[in-house]
Amino acid sequence: MVNFYTPPKKKLTSQKLTVTVTKLDAFGQGVANHKGKTIFVKSALPDETVDIQLTEDKKNYAKAKVIKYHNYSQQRVKPKCQYYTKCGGCELQHISSELQQQAKYEALIKLLSKETGALLEDNPPDIVADQPYHYRRRARLAINLVKGELFIGFRQPESSQIINIEHCPVLVEQLDALLIPLQSCLRQIKQKKALGHIELIAVDSGIILVLRHTMPLTEQDSRLLIQFAAVHHISLYFHGDNLCHAFGTKEHYYLINQLKLTFSPLDFIQVNSQINQKMIEKALEWLDVSSNDKILDLFCGMGNFSLPIATICQSVTGIEGVAPLVEKAKLNAKLNQDKIQAKTQFFTCNLEDKQQFSLWNQTIYDKILLDPARAGAYNASAEIVKISPSKLVYISCNPATLARDCKLFIEEGYNIAKIAILDMFPQTKHIESMLMLTRSG
Repeated sequence: MVNFYTPPKKKLTSQKLTVTVTKLDAFGQGVANHKGKTIFVKSALPDETVDIQLTEDKKNYAKAKVIKYHNYSQQRVKPKCQYYTKCGGCELQHISSELQQQAKYEALIKLLSKETGALLEDNPPDIVADQPYHYRRRARLAINLVKGELFIGFRQPESSQIINIEHCPVLVEQLDALLIPLQSCLRQIKQKKALGHIELIAVDSGIILVLRHTMPLTEQDSRLLIQFAAVHHISLYFHGDNLCHAFGTKEHYYLINQLKLTFSPLDFIQVNSQINQKMIEKALEWLDVSSNDKILDLFCGMGNFSLPIATICQSVTGIEGVAPLVEKAKLNAKLNQDKIQAKTQFFTCNLEDKQQFSLWNQTIYDKILLDPARAGAYNASAEIVKISPSKLVYISCNPATLARDCKLFIEEGYNIAKIAILDMFPQTKHIESMLMLTRSG
């Protein structure tokens, strides 16, 4: 048997270091420098001098935790959540909203500039924000049974362990108020091992609760849950092998620009209704939609952008890879036909499969909007430049794939004209953004 040499792991120094943090990185960590090495310091803010202990030491950088604060930044605030140090859901509650937004904007600008070569530092910051708490209208609660005790809440930082949550300040108030009575109900369930997780949704049509279960519920447990739904005026679904409606209305919708958008409980909707409204308004503004425009909406979902756009322009074509969402977009167009002036059409198409692009790339469009998932839209972007729209708006939940796709647009003669941060997930490190690109010449 051959024995391969394995170098010993580098031992972390036990030496206490004192550093002064100069800025935040994209993940809300303080950035300091010690003897030419960059150190990322968890929970430290700019202008704070801290004693630190290294937790990871690499050749070009290190990570550290704070042992002692010598002073506190004016941008440090008191977290509103009682579980802040235990729950892994919101990492940035100790940072003022203004500094969170600034750090995200600067991180996005730095990444876009590096990847595309565009000169963007002089762009004035455009921050689309609303209330920093009680914004989340959709949440998934994990359920775990430990020695007969039911834990209902969110995972701890860097762990699979569940911390029980009775109040969550980022949930909209209707959902936050439901946590304690929901936990009381679930703890009365006899067959607790059947419980999977809970999906809570609060929209204009009311509250939806989807209970995922891993084995059939007993009749007694089902009656208990239905009684809970009746008392709290909830639409209840059981989700085993299939989604089954158990109580309440089956019609679920939210309102946007006086339009009624229906959806199913498992469909994707934006979690922050205020930012969703502002995002749509900014998209309409940036696209400068006119009555003569023919507009293409890629990754259109159930019509979140398509239908508000269709109240103004000549035609809207929506493309989406999930067939049920396409059917929902068609239905929503019919439901709102009295407010829509554009000709609308929606098609199912895998926007990563070039062989399916003939569904939408044979028509000339004046303007294009795209809102892809985290994987971005590289193949679709390569096809967009062939259509050569005068203007396009790109909404992104992943700065890395946004920068990759923008590089392609810039190489093909487009310029980044506007950049905005969408503060869709305050108190977290997630960066949602929006760009407008215009064709040169």
